[in-house]
Amino acid sequence: MKTAAYNYTDLQERIDVLIGTFGLSKTIEVITSLTNNTELITKDNEKMKLLLVFLISQSIQVFDLKEANYFTSTVQEYREARMSCYYLLKKYTGSSYAKIGEDFKQSKRAVMYNYNKCDEILSIPQFYKQFIEKFKTLENNFINFIAKLN
Repeated sequence: MKTAAYNYTDLQERIDVLIGTFGLSKTIEVITSLTNNTELITKDNEKMKLLLVFLISQSIQVFDLKEANYFTSTVQEYREARMSCYYLLKKYTGSSYAKIGEDFKQSKRAVMYNYNKCDEILSIPQFYKQFIEKFKTLENNFINFIAKLN
């Protein structure tokens, strides 16, 4: 996998591979689905429950954590995993800080703090390379899951 910045040539090469694999019409459907379904409306309770379970399980896997300690541990990796979940839920579902806090047994204030901290970390990726790598993996998995749910 490339670590350098991507350009339009890279994009065109990947699109050509998609077309070669799936055909033109299916590739257009996939691209349309991805661009139209990157946000989930929070009113659908069943989808939100699935999304929450998926995101938590993915964060446990991506950050290589133990499920039993996920909600209670104060070790940095656990805090970063939960912080990533707060950020992604707020960004892609539009859930309120209070609702996210309720799901994670945290206060609205704690969720707001962690959301802003994550936003700050993402703005200076050169200092948090390991976290950014894990976050990007989690975000990509999350977006793909939202697209499939919709």
